[in-house]
Amino acid sequence: MPGITNLTNLPPDPEIVFRAWMLSKSSITDEVGTRIATRLPAEATLPFVVIRAEGNALLEEQSQSAIGLSSVRILVYAGRWGSDGTKPEPDFATASDIAQIIYKECFVESNIQVTTSGGTKAHIYNINIESAPVRSESRELQVAVFDMSVSMTYRYSE
Repeated sequence: MPGITNLTNLPPDPEIVFRAWMLSKSSITDEVGTRIATRLPAEATLPFVVIRAEGNALLEEQSQSAIGLSSVRILVYAGRWGSDGTKPEPDFATASDIAQIIYKECFVESNIQVTTSGGTKAHIYNINIESAPVRSESRELQVAVFDMSVSMTYRYSE
């Protein structure tokens, strides 16, 4: 009978898998530490990265292999004022620099195992760029924001 018969082996939540991957990259954590989440908290310490699954499906629904394909949006937030703290504009330079680091890491990534903070394991086959980092105007927040999207092909791993 085609299809998945064991629900425990479905791909885990793409946001926690992608977060675990980002936390495994020192080039990213050197800039933001562990400030990577699925939403920007009130009074967040900046810079901060927000990741959000924008779509999620099985690569082949009739297969016994539960391989997920997820579109992930990445928002990089930086300070309210320029990098020296005196400029009247938000710190787009820092947000851009961090977004470019994430972009580079996504561009070269394939076949990696990650373990989430909750102990869930996943295998990431690849991360493909859907849209390169672009500045996003967010006047109401008065912080710098860069936005990009990737797709991640992954599965549960034991």
